[in-house]
Amino acid sequence: MSHGDPVIIIGAGPAGLAAAETLAKRNVEYRILEKGSAVADALRRVDPEMRLLSPKGLSLMPDMEIAPDAPTYLPFRTLVHELENYQQQHKLNVTPDCMVTAVKKDSSGFIVCYKKDGKEHEVHGSHVINATGIISQPRLPDNFHLEPRHWRHSVDTRAQDLVSARQLLVVGGGASAAEVLETWLRVRRTDDRAWLSLRSRLCAVPHWILGIDVHYFAWLPEHFPTSLFGWRAGRLTEPMTGRDVVKAIRGGVIKRVPQVTRYNGLLVEFAGGQQLEPDLIVFATGFSYAKGHLQEVVDLDPDGRPLVKNCESTRTKGIFLLGYRFGRTFASPYLRGIARDAEYIAQRIAQEKQRR
Repeated sequence: MSHGDPVIIIGAGPAGLAAAETLAKRNVEYRILEKGSAVADALRRVDPEMRLLSPKGLSLMPDMEIAPDAPTYLPFRTLVHELENYQQQHKLNVTPDCMVTAVKKDSSGFIVCYKKDGKEHEVHGSHVINATGIISQPRLPDNFHLEPRHWRHSVDTRAQDLVSARQLLVVGGGASAAEVLETWLRVRRTDDRAWLSLRSRLCAVPHWILGIDVHYFAWLPEHFPTSLFGWRAGRLTEPMTGRDVVKAIRGGVIKRVPQVTRYNGLLVEFAGGQQLEPDLIVFATGFSYAKGHLQEVVDLDPDGRPLVKNCESTRTKGIFLLGYRFGRTFASPYLRGIARDAEYIAQRIAQEKQRR
């Protein structure tokens, strides 16, 4: 790898900006390639009124300062604004409208291929930090055929969608399902109905214990290295946070149904033969990490996820995946984990460049 080549960062969301800042303060040259026209482009797709689950004290980028009067749980509108400020405060240079198509290894580093303004381009780098995130790739069930007006992915669901749905079906669990159903509980009418379809048992944790946010209790265990669990760490599921949805299920306001076996027009069939015809289906089925451009430099686990150890590709040294689920610790996909992993990766790269 050439000492003089920059580190190529793919993506200018929280992970990409954190990578740039941690490299810059170590005097390591970088170049950010962003698919969208502005920083945090993918985050702008999220409901701007939705709030982060973790408090702002645990949701800051490296060397990030936010307004002291900012709410404890930042709405995504505020988060995007703070990331714009972060880029400006630290003078982080971003090249927008770059669609990366491939990353290739050569004898002295990496070639990153991308499209911009309808033309093909290449840039050479000593290392690559992939910070493409997940929001741009919502995961949907296989082989379902529904008219667009009858379904949404959770990332595209807004309160007005839920207001107009008299019968709502949410497919999938975790934080996204909880956010959708909590909004529905807030805006629903008395005779509206909702169902929650899960493939496994419902797992939920309270948001506060003795008045303390549960994320503070998770601070120590979330530092554990996921490499101890091997590739199967990627199969771990996230619990719902909060009690409102669980209370609503126990009270019969939200009803549990088995996993979906078939979508037949507007009719949904479940394991065991039950059928429903909801007004709106919300898929809280998660996201896939954007990896198509990495196929030449990463190996995949049996579930199709990139194999990494300490955020680095197990196949190709010098390729780092930042913001990747459980890439180094259990906190790796969250803002607080991204901040720590960015420092770790930047230090690794700076040391490698010094040795050359």
